[in-house]
Amino acid sequence: MPKQLVLFLALIATCFSVGATELSQLARKDLLDAVRPKAATLAGQPVRIKVDRLNVDRNWAVLVGSIVAASGKGMDWSLSDGCHPDLDKMLWVVLHKSGAVWRVKHMDICASEPPYWYMEQYGGLVWPCGVYAGLEDGSEGGTLESRCRKQQTLRRR
Repeated sequence: MPKQLVLFLALIATCFSVGATELSQLARKDLLDAVRPKAATLAGQPVRIKVDRLNVDRNWAVLVGSIVAASGKGMDWSLSDGCHPDLDKMLWVVLHKSGAVWRVKHMDICASEPPYWYMEQYGGLVWPCGVYAGLEDGSEGGTLESRCRKQQTLRRR
């Protein structure tokens, strides 16, 4: 293959990978922009979102992380809606994309245990399996994603 063609193909591949990176950053920003106002309302103060895990599959997303004060300092949990100041606090958000807009379907800003250990409260594993990637199944020792995929396989039979 001529050297110019190889360089041209490498340039095109680089352009596409940069575009994909920018797209994922834009998608992440859109998701966080959808989460932040509701989290701030529940917290009773402006917040920043610290993301530990953000999984997107089709038009669904699951975010696991925490919130911090907009200043980057500790939260004043006495301003929050029902958060006990002495317990662990995990941010758990489920979002659905309708058209071009992400909307929060479920949010907990101060979960003391991972809400995904209790998926029955949401009707079971009802969202696309990819949103459960990396989330450990507290009762079965595997991941929720693998449990979801097993359930889908069983349903198809």
